[in-house]
Amino acid sequence: MSLTELMPLLKELSYSDKLLLLHFLVTELLKESGLAVLDTQGTVASQGLHDSFEAAAVLAKALVEEKATTHG
Repeated sequence: MSLTELMPLLKELSYSDKLLLLHFLVTELLKESGLAVLDTQGTVASQGLHDSFEAAAVLAKALVEEKATTHG
């Protein structure tokens, strides 16, 4: 199947499926290029941003900035 045939199908994917596809493609490209691939089998959920205090601080700052720009 060619990329031209795949494009309409890819556009129909849900947001989360598109993210999973992106992850898969990046992993495949890393493998093909010989770069080290992080082992994420079964650990994606446990190593998400919800476990990161730094990510929470960045998100909180972004929310404050968004509120200031939209609500004056």
